[in-house]
Amino acid sequence: MRYSIMLQLVTTISVIFVAGAALFAWIQNRQIEPIQEMGINHEFDRNLLIY
Repeated sequence: MRYSIMLQLVTTISVIFVAGAALFAWIQNRQIEPIQEMGINHEFDRNLLIY
């Protein structure tokens, strides 16, 4: 009976670690797109960056 409980604990902790690692890897590798600003100032700022 004790072996069964220990096995369940090890399995649960392992699943939590693997899920955490997968979430961390996903966060690190996702592509973040820049936020598009609308308005007159956006065109002015873009022109400043070009020149």
